[in-house]
Amino acid sequence: MKHRITLITELESEMHKQGYSLSHFSKVSGINRGILSATLNGNPPKIMSITQLDAMAKALGKPESWLYELFVEQCFSEENKTNWRRVRTLLLRCIELNRDDLIGDILNSLMEDPAHVAHVFDLAEELVEQNQAIVAMPFYECVIENERNYHSERLAISHYRIFRARTSPIIENNLRLAMVFHPFRNRLPDHLRLEALLQLSNIYYTIQDWDMVIDCANELNVLSNIIYAQECKRRKKNLPVTTVLLERPLVTYYAQSHLMKFVALEHMEKYDEARPYLKEFADLSWFEGLDDIGKEDVEKFKLYAVFNELNLDLLTGNTDKLVDYVELLKAHPGEALPSLVIISKAANKYNMNIDDILADYDDIIYPNDILDYIHHGKFLRDHYKDIPIGISRYINIYYQLALYQCNRNVYDEKLEKILIALETSVEKYNRGRIIDCLALFKKLREMPREHKE
Repeated sequence: MKHRITLITELESEMHKQGYSLSHFSKVSGINRGILSATLNGNPPKIMSITQLDAMAKALGKPESWLYELFVEQCFSEENKTNWRRVRTLLLRCIELNRDDLIGDILNSLMEDPAHVAHVFDLAEELVEQNQAIVAMPFYECVIENERNYHSERLAISHYRIFRARTSPIIENNLRLAMVFHPFRNRLPDHLRLEALLQLSNIYYTIQDWDMVIDCANELNVLSNIIYAQECKRRKKNLPVTTVLLERPLVTYYAQSHLMKFVALEHMEKYDEARPYLKEFADLSWFEGLDDIGKEDVEKFKLYAVFNELNLDLLTGNTDKLVDYVELLKAHPGEALPSLVIISKAANKYNMNIDDILADYDDIIYPNDILDYIHHGKFLRDHYKDIPIGISRYINIYYQLALYQCNRNVYDEKLEKILIALETSVEKYNRGRIIDCLALFKKLREMPREHKE
C-alpha cells in the first residue's frame, strides 16, 4: 500500500535526512520542543501555523513557500475545521511571496462555506486601505462570483474596486468596465458613489456619449446636494462631519456635476442651454465647510468658468474674443490642452487662421510620448492628468488640426505629422474613433491635387 504524503510526513522525512533529533531541531528552528512534538507526533497532531512552517523550512535550508501546497491541503482537510484566522495569515503570506496560484486554490476551497465571503471581502478592503488595490482583485472577484445577495453593498463595492483598479489608457477597455459596473453604482455607500459617478462620466466623455455624461452629472448633482444639506445640519448641531471619507472635497463633486453637464451640452452644440451652468461653478465661495483643498478647488473652478465662457464665445462666432483667449492662455499655460481643442474647432467653424497660436504650443501638441506628457507635463494641471481624458483630448486636437489643414487645402509635412499622430493615438487607445478618421480621410482624398505638396 502506497504511503500517503502529508505535510507531517514530508517534514519528518527531511529532518531524518538531515540527521536532526527533535531537541536539536527545536533549537535550530526556534520552535518550543513541546509544541514541535505535539505538531509532529501528536494524535491528533497539533495544528501548525504558517509561521511555524516557515521557521522549519528556513532551518532545513528550504526555499520560501516550501510545502505550502501540503499546508493548504491540511487547512482544508476533513480532520480540521477551516479556521479563518489561520487561512488569513496564509493568504497574506502568499501575497508577500507572489503565490497567485495558491491564492486561487485557497479562495476556491474557502467558498465551500459561503460564510467566508464576508471574510474575503473584509481582507480585500484592508488591502485597498494599504494601497494594494491590484493585489486585492482576486479577492473581489471571489466575492462577485460567490455573493448570493445581488443587492448587497459588498457586491457593489467589489464591482467598484475592480472598475477603478483596472481602468487603463485603452478607452474600449474602460467602456467594458463601465458597462459591467454601471448597474451597481446606486448600491454603493455615498462616499464611494460620488467618486463612481465622476469616474463613469469621465469614461462616457472619452467615448463622446453625451447623454450618459448628462445622466451621471444629474445623479452627481442630486447626491452632492443631499450630502451637503446633511453636513450643514450636522455642523449646526456641532456633530462631526462624515465627508472625511471622500476622495475629494464635497465642493469638487458639486462643481463637477455642473461642469460635466456644461461640457456635454457644449459638445452637443446646445450653447444656449450650456451657458446658464457657468454661473453654477463660477463662484462657490458660499459653500460651507471648505478646507484648504476645497478652497483651492473653488479657485480652479472660477478659472474654468472664465475659460469656458470664452469657449462659448468662440464657438458661437464671437471671434474677436480670440485675442482675450490667447492672453488668458499665456497667463495659464496649464489650460493649453483643453483650450487648443476649442480654438482649433472654432477655427474650422469660422475660418480663422490660428497658425501663430499653434506654433507657440508645438511642444504640447506633439510630445514625444503622450502618456508621459499627461503624467508629467511641465504646464499640465493636476486636474488634467486623468490618462483616458488626456488621450481623448489629444485625439480631438489631432482630428481638429487635420480638418484645419484640409479646410485650408494644404497637404504638407505638417498635415502628415498630424495624421500620423492621429492614426497612432486612435490605433493604440481609442479604436472607436476610427469612423471619424474614415470620414476625415475621405475628405482628404477629395482635396484638389494641386494643393497636395
